[in-house]
Amino acid sequence: MEVSITEIINKTKQIFINPKGFWVAKKEEESFSTVFTGFLFPIILVVATSVFIGELLRRSDFIIEIPLLNALQIFVLFLLQYIVSVFFTNELIKTFGGEKDKTISKNLVAYSMTPLLLIFTVTRLVPFLGILNILGFYGFYIFWIGVDELLIIPDKRKSGYALITILVNFFVFCFLSLLLSKLIAAYY
Repeated sequence: MEVSITEIINKTKQIFINPKGFWVAKKEEESFSTVFTGFLFPIILVVATSVFIGELLRRSDFIIEIPLLNALQIFVLFLLQYIVSVFFTNELIKTFGGEKDKTISKNLVAYSMTPLLLIFTVTRLVPFLGILNILGFYGFYIFWIGVDELLIIPDKRKSGYALITILVNFFVFCFLSLLLSKLIAAYY
């Protein structure tokens, strides 16, 4: 799979500017390799690189181990978040009377993670902009719109599904973040 930076930028702009139009256009399913290797994985690599550079620039000593561990922590965090979120997003569909579809769940999670990933890229490079992390919650809106457009769930239960799934995925992110930071802290 070839990674196109232009395509990643165009998809990102579409997601941010017109999420509803983006999801309507995505009703045809993209393959896992297109979404993961052609979109999400390169963005996660950019985030990890920005964490590494940001940590390295803030250090007075030039010990590379700690910035490398922090970059690895963020890399693993977002990969695990994606995997676990896809699982919960897909499994909760049946609970709300819908038809499970792993491909749509993968797309929903990958594209709705985009705002958080981009905000992390900026705030980990320039830490005094940390207040901007709140903008990552825009991903919840993107997810909500995607649920409405893509999933086959009874209309009266879509809002409940979206809310519960967002909360579950948020708590998973908090748990994974805490767990990985404790593991890294135990190392050094």
